[in-house]
Amino acid sequence: MLTTFLVANLLLISGDVSVRPDGATVIVATADSSEQSKATAQFTGDGRGDESEINAAIRSLPPVGGTVFLMEGTYDIRKTEGTLGGVLIGRSNVVLAGQGAATKLVLAPDQNTNVIRIIGSDVGHVTIRDLYVDANRDQNGAGKGDPNISHDRFEFCGIKAYYQAPGGPGGAPNHDIMIERVHVRDAHRLGIMLEGWNVKVINSFLGNAGSDAVEILTGPGEIRGNYVEITGQTHVAVGSDRADSMIMSNNIVHVRRGGDLDIGFRSWAGSKRHIIANNVLTVDPEGKCRQAIDARGTHSTIMGNCIQNGSLQERLRVTIGGGHTTVTGNVFENVILEINDRTDSKGAIIVEHNILDRSGIEHKRGNLSTDVASEESKPAGS
Repeated sequence: MLTTFLVANLLLISGDVSVRPDGATVIVATADSSEQSKATAQFTGDGRGDESEINAAIRSLPPVGGTVFLMEGTYDIRKTEGTLGGVLIGRSNVVLAGQGAATKLVLAPDQNTNVIRIIGSDVGHVTIRDLYVDANRDQNGAGKGDPNISHDRFEFCGIKAYYQAPGGPGGAPNHDIMIERVHVRDAHRLGIMLEGWNVKVINSFLGNAGSDAVEILTGPGEIRGNYVEITGQTHVAVGSDRADSMIMSNNIVHVRRGGDLDIGFRSWAGSKRHIIANNVLTVDPEGKCRQAIDARGTHSTIMGNCIQNGSLQERLRVTIGGGHTTVTGNVFENVILEINDRTDSKGAIIVEHNILDRSGIEHKRGNLSTDVASEESKPAGS
């Protein structure tokens, strides 16, 4: 007990662990952690099925909550039978933290599940930080799910939060969830998928995913300060799905050679109040991206973004699909700005003070006001 107390306080002083004064810190190690780390741990895995020790540590926290701290090492994660994940957080007031890239959670082959799953009615105040999550999609590609059951096709993620099982009983949404300084790569479905209110993904490194690298549902929420590197097939880099009051800002999306990205930034039809601001999207000459921004919602602001398309074959599209939207202060290079208000709201779409370098405006539908009148009437390839 004395050793544990001294270690916890040493970590607190060094800034490696956030220890609540009324909570607890439980330390977990694995087979290839250092002997010193193993000596301080309350739970030590053997390098196979390490989710058992992590889940036991989460359950061991007192009712008030606390921190589970994963020491350095590679944690082998397997599906917990009868559940929707490997590591399970089914209670509030939990911090799951590691030592950055030195703490790796790797999904074992043929598990076809979420690496980390947050679940439970009204579960909130959960933070996941400083971890490297490899969802190993090349060896976990069999997850299908029933398309007629909400969420069932999307239980194959790096990190997922949703208050119930697909088609399960009702309850209160998840809330106050923070994903910070994580590295998530190679998910069969989504890298990070969070449904709830006041949920955030910030300052993280996100990689390829079969669906979206990161997505938030319901909202309000933030996706901010992340670096998304696309080197393979991915549907959306940064997106929201039926979420209102969303901020997507200060993200960098880089489509490298061999990368194949459908959409850089997306807001969902029927949603309102999105800010897509101060982002950078770069497509290398040997990378592919079909749409830089697909803004389907209304009452939105698209500002301060730099979109650079290195491919000379065709222009990259930025599509504004909802009214009451402002597009201002952006730099578009080799881009077509498509104005196509599918909502028929007749709300104004204001396009002004943008730099159009080898770019143009294609006005299909909507109440457009622009300070680039000469561009408005030009056809898309001119």
